[in-house]
Amino acid sequence: MTAGAELVERNDGAAGAARVVELDGTCSLSRERIGGKAWSINRMRALGLSVPPAFVITIDAWADFSAHGVIGEDVWRAVRAGIATLERGTGRTFGSGPRPLLMSVRSGAAVSMPGMMDTVLNLGMNEAVARALAAERGNSTYAADTWERFRAQYRETVLGDPAGAVPEDPWEQLRAAISAVFRSWDSPRAQTYRRNRGVSGPSGTAVTIQAMVFGNLDEKSGTGVLFSRDPNTGERAMFGEWLVGGQGEDVVSGRTTPRPLDDLATLLPQAHGRLVAAAELLERDGRDIQDIEFTVESGALWLLQSRPAKRSALAAVRAAVAMADEGLISAEEALERVTSDQVRAVLRPATGAYTGTPLARGESACPGLAAGVVVSDPYEAERRAEAGEDVILVRPTTSPDDLHGMIAARAIVTGLGGVTSHAALVSREIGRPCVVGCGPGVVEGLAGRIVTVDGGAGTVWPGRVEGKPVDASTFAEVGRLADWAGTDADGLAAWLDARATAAATQAHAELATVTNVPDLDLLRLIGIKGRATHDALATGLGASAETVAARCEELVAEGLCAATPIGVRLTAEGRQYLGGLLATERREADRAAIASVYAEFCAFNGDLKNIVTAWQMKGPDTVNDHADAGYDGAVLARLTELHGTVQPLLRRIGAVAPRLARYAARFAHAIERIAAGDHSWVARPVLDSYHTVWFELHEDLIGLCGLSRADEAAAGRAH
Repeated sequence: MTAGAELVERNDGAAGAARVVELDGTCSLSRERIGGKAWSINRMRALGLSVPPAFVITIDAWADFSAHGVIGEDVWRAVRAGIATLERGTGRTFGSGPRPLLMSVRSGAAVSMPGMMDTVLNLGMNEAVARALAAERGNSTYAADTWERFRAQYRETVLGDPAGAVPEDPWEQLRAAISAVFRSWDSPRAQTYRRNRGVSGPSGTAVTIQAMVFGNLDEKSGTGVLFSRDPNTGERAMFGEWLVGGQGEDVVSGRTTPRPLDDLATLLPQAHGRLVAAAELLERDGRDIQDIEFTVESGALWLLQSRPAKRSALAAVRAAVAMADEGLISAEEALERVTSDQVRAVLRPATGAYTGTPLARGESACPGLAAGVVVSDPYEAERRAEAGEDVILVRPTTSPDDLHGMIAARAIVTGLGGVTSHAALVSREIGRPCVVGCGPGVVEGLAGRIVTVDGGAGTVWPGRVEGKPVDASTFAEVGRLADWAGTDADGLAAWLDARATAAATQAHAELATVTNVPDLDLLRLIGIKGRATHDALATGLGASAETVAARCEELVAEGLCAATPIGVRLTAEGRQYLGGLLATERREADRAAIASVYAEFCAFNGDLKNIVTAWQMKGPDTVNDHADAGYDGAVLARLTELHGTVQPLLRRIGAVAPRLARYAARFAHAIERIAAGDHSWVARPVLDSYHTVWFELHEDLIGLCGLSRADEAAAGRAH
């Protein structure tokens, strides 16, 4: 029996679900069960790469923790067995000398969420362990540095108190650290990230516990991040950074500016050569750009993680085409790897036409061109963006707690950090132009100014700068994708939108078998419609009429709804209950993201009103009798064009407010009926027509923003 199997057997409860599993290259559990980090560790060990031994507490255990608020004793017994396995594998002892074992305790969701959840490094340190490390390594400076790193991170992550008392008992440290990582799944920054990026799938995080290796040990030690291709441009060239004497958090946090990877090649050529070979192997195995974390300890290379890299829009397009040409992926897979938003982004000007000297210069972290007023506080960026201003967030460095301000900003600039820092990774993920490492004083030098950030050139310019035309090579790569899609470059984004709409329509059809409708969804739709039949509610919710009818009967019996000859309506008690549900939804929503999508919706609202007015009236005094096919065709063409244009917005709305995701399928259904010749689906109130669905989405967005119809009417935005 292997050690991994032993752990599973010891922890196989009544539900038959393994809670703690060794990552020895033979683990067969899915990414959804063990998280992306543990999955990559297990895969790298299966490939024969040098990876410190580790085990994982699965997402099943997170579910237990979430339900009960504590680590179950069966899980804890399996964790202790896992530590014993690491001790045997390393020849070290947890919590004591002469060869102490220290560990990293890291989160790991099924979907990559870089930097959003908690990590504790160097766990197992106390005064006696520090003395033992110093004696073993003959390096008291390293031991003291490691102890201080642990205390600072433990206080920040686990205790939430920079002056808190760190337990001396390593087992107490471990139990509290695991609990902290589990809790970080529901941290505000993690929730904001999931809403903004539309992260769905299994809830919860696994916890990976891995033997530490030390980049801070000596002059032949360090840490770094390597991308198998450039995540800014997609070019097939190794791209990364390296920091002598550091640990992983030093690089990712951006508090220090690392050195180019070429420095590692000069200092430790053998380690560099093994790293490059590993990157090539991992890219072939993963069939995608890899983001690889590594540590070198006294000249020995250790790989800690490999995952699909976050990339700019340009890199997404370029790498998809290149990998198809190389035979790594098919043409169909290449099309699946790009979005309509990315295609539109690469066809917009990405660099400016400049004269003079830039205000600041750093490294390109994410290409793109954006202008706005510089602010240095993420909360101010959020407030001013909500008010409709274009803002540029400039910080000494960024952390996960700044995410809401980064989302609100048009571009991001930092004084410190490199191209693998938190600011760089997140900017590529959320599609914001970013320049990092501009040097000290950049915040003070730019504060309050109107600037243009050129993320591709790594420069910041005064005022608003016009963009240059897109280069021919980018057009050519978009053209290759368009050829595979059977369209042209100008039509590729619309083709991708149409495919996404078809998928949403299919999902909507599949929802027709839903047997449970959340009260918030049902009551909110009744409230918006005023009175509604069961069939109308079922259509709007994508559920069966039988399911809706059964729940409506229960709501009537509970006094929350009343039955009328023309449908159900809310009672006073129902409106009060719904008000509480909506208040909870608003508290949990990402306010900046909701404000952003609502502002974008309002920009389209006038267009839709004009189209519907043109459909109903041929002039101020002339009702459209629909006898002029040419006139009607032109109006319908405008509606179809608007529908295509708003698809990315509808997806963003669904990402930041999952309850509203169903609107995309409702719009798609209305457009399909219109295209089939039934023009009553343009604006007929009794149908789920395009205008009806638009009105209801507007109402939902108004409510989610905490506004009222009267507020919006006064502002001239009421539909």
